[in-house]
Amino acid sequence: MNAGGAILVIAGALAIAALIMAYPHLRRRWRAPADLDARERDALVAALPWRDLLDADQRERLLEHSARLLAEVSFIGCNGLTVTRGMERVIAGQASLLCLGAEPGDFVLPREILVYPDAFYIPQDDPDEHGLVDDLPMLASGEAWAGGRVILSWRDIEEALAGADHNVVLHEFAHLLDFAAPEAEGAPPMHDFAGWSGAFGDAFERLRAEGSPVIDVYGAENPTEFFAVAVEAFFQRGGALAAAHPRLHAVMVAYFDIDTAARAPDFGPPTGAGAEDST
Repeated sequence: MNAGGAILVIAGALAIAALIMAYPHLRRRWRAPADLDARERDALVAALPWRDLLDADQRERLLEHSARLLAEVSFIGCNGLTVTRGMERVIAGQASLLCLGAEPGDFVLPREILVYPDAFYIPQDDPDEHGLVDDLPMLASGEAWAGGRVILSWRDIEEALAGADHNVVLHEFAHLLDFAAPEAEGAPPMHDFAGWSGAFGDAFERLRAEGSPVIDVYGAENPTEFFAVAVEAFFQRGGALAAAHPRLHAVMVAYFDIDTAARAPDFGPPTGAGAEDST
C-alpha cells in the first residue's frame, strides 16, 4: 500500500471512530423533541405515589426531566416482555424524582433501559474476601452500569408502586447519581459534601454495627449500596426514615427537594400507566 492509500485508510478509521463517539448525541437529535402532551403529563403524574408531595414547580421540573428521559433513552423489553408507553412513563417518573434538586448536568441519562418481566440472572465478576469468584450467576432485580445501561425487573417495579420497601428504579438510578460524583463514594454531585458525608457516614456505621429498622442491611456492604438503599427508604418509607434517622432524612430532603415524611405516598396499582397502556 502506498502512502496515499495508507492516509486514506487512517482517515477513514478516524471518521468511523468519530461517528461512533458522536452516535449517542446524533441519536438524541434524531428523536422527537422532549415534550409530553397533556394526556401523557396527567398519566405520568397520576402513576406516582408521591404526586401529592409535589407543588406546581416540582411537578413541572419532574415532567421536564421525564420528557427528556423518554425522548433520549431507548427502552428494550427482554425475555418476551413488550415495554409499553405506560411502562416507560412509570420508570421515567420515578427516576425523575431524583432530579428535583439536581443541577443541570448532574444526572447523566443511560443510553438504554432493559426491562425484564421478573428477576433475572447476572454473572458474578467480583471476587469475595478470599479472592474467589462464584461460578453461579446471581438472581437480581436490577443493575446499573456506569457505561450507560440500566436493567430492571418489571415485577419489582409493580411491587414498589404497591408499597414494597424495595424500589428497583430508585435504587439503580441512585447508582447513576453516585457514578456522576466519582470523587465521593455513596453521594450525588454537590458543592459541599461535609454535611452529607457526616450524616451518611454516621448512619452507615450505625447500620453496620446494629442494623436499622428502616434501611436494608444490604446497605452495609459499602457506601455505594448504602446510598442506594437509603434512597429507597427515603421515598418508600419517608416517615419511618425521618423517625429512625432524622439527620440522614434531613440532608436528603435538602438535596432531593422533597419532604417524603410530610405525607405518606399513595401506594397502589399504577393509575393509567400499567402494562395495558400501549400508547
